[in-house]
Amino acid sequence: MNNTRKDLSNWIIHFVHRRNPKNDPLEFSYDWENDFEYIPYPDSFTFDGEPLFLTEKYEEDDYGLEPDAHSFSVLKKILHDGIIKTGWSFRKGSPTIYGPKSAACFTEMPFYALIEYSKNRNDFDSIEPYGLAFIKEELFEAGARPVIYGLSGKHIESKEGDSNYGIGLRTLSSDCGIGINEMYRYVYTSIKRQKKIDWTHEREWRWADLDGKFDFPGMPFIAKTDEISFSTVIVFVKTNEEVQDILDHILNLHHSQTTNFDRLYDLKLLENILIVSMEALSTLSIDIEEVKFDDLPVNKIPKMKNIAVSKETYKLVKEAILEAERISFSVSEEKYKQYGDIGACGFANIVTYESNSEITQALINLEIAHSFAKGEYIIYLKGYPVQSIDVKEYGAIEAAKYLTEKLNQSFYSHTRLD
Repeated sequence: MNNTRKDLSNWIIHFVHRRNPKNDPLEFSYDWENDFEYIPYPDSFTFDGEPLFLTEKYEEDDYGLEPDAHSFSVLKKILHDGIIKTGWSFRKGSPTIYGPKSAACFTEMPFYALIEYSKNRNDFDSIEPYGLAFIKEELFEAGARPVIYGLSGKHIESKEGDSNYGIGLRTLSSDCGIGINEMYRYVYTSIKRQKKIDWTHEREWRWADLDGKFDFPGMPFIAKTDEISFSTVIVFVKTNEEVQDILDHILNLHHSQTTNFDRLYDLKLLENILIVSMEALSTLSIDIEEVKFDDLPVNKIPKMKNIAVSKETYKLVKEAILEAERISFSVSEEKYKQYGDIGACGFANIVTYESNSEITQALINLEIAHSFAKGEYIIYLKGYPVQSIDVKEYGAIEAAKYLTEKLNQSFYSHTRLD
């Protein structure tokens, strides 16, 4: 690669933008005449036109992302899921991805151009400086390819009777000369003096699961697979405060080792993710107007650090947990004698939300705390043997107060119905 050219880079970017309910099929895929029944769009199709439904709505709902969530929240969910979800790129209710395979989109746009482009997009779908950058060679090996801008002949979409009809949400006619397996790469382009449709400046790449290797709808990167792996990824955000938030988020994923639905994480990649903020770039001795990812000083870019735990901390934590269990048992026993087994059945545990802490690392290492990739660390104390969630909660509240004071870290009561 010619590193003297500022318009070339060894990195390919996946932009992250805020959610727009108008373009989200989860928001407009309802049968309004049948009690708002949810009718999902297929995540993909086979090459024979059979629909594939891979998105589990309960998993999407479990994370709790708002329909109009900010770009930063979307970025954190992508990291949590470990995949870049493929889609049909709906615009005004119509898909813009052709063929049977939904796609994830990337751009070869240089970093400095990304910054400038994000400033100039002012509509609801504006591209903000949030996203992920992948090494070009590794992304190519994973199966991503540059898009095809336009056709040599006319743009003709398939109609009933055409061999391509129904193989996807939207397909080109078989007379167009582009194979069904490459159709996901096609971008409608018409560079004319009138009615110009030109997206070539985006230098887009796309990825699709052409071989049906995965049982989830997206390109894995943090999600561990035998088929695809990346040595490093750059996460870019706006502020230094967001950098710390992402560092804590990644550490929590590392502690969890899987999603809440047992999708394994690539722990080595989590340790090698770099986080860059626009705010921090202004303090570096680089020209932000021409900077490329290739120019960034890697040794100065934050990434997850493993936390060492001293013998003294291990001893302190073990003793504190034993005393917290005694307090929880004693208080709950007292309340049981006072009120009986009242109220609903459920659980009362202790939680903390601090990832980057020697105390939390000790709790994880000792297998006392457990995390499920949602930011919290749950401690299951041996409590008083009663079903009442109210009785258990009394003990959990007092135990949390004790741990907060003893370990100099915030702990809380956490209840859940059975």
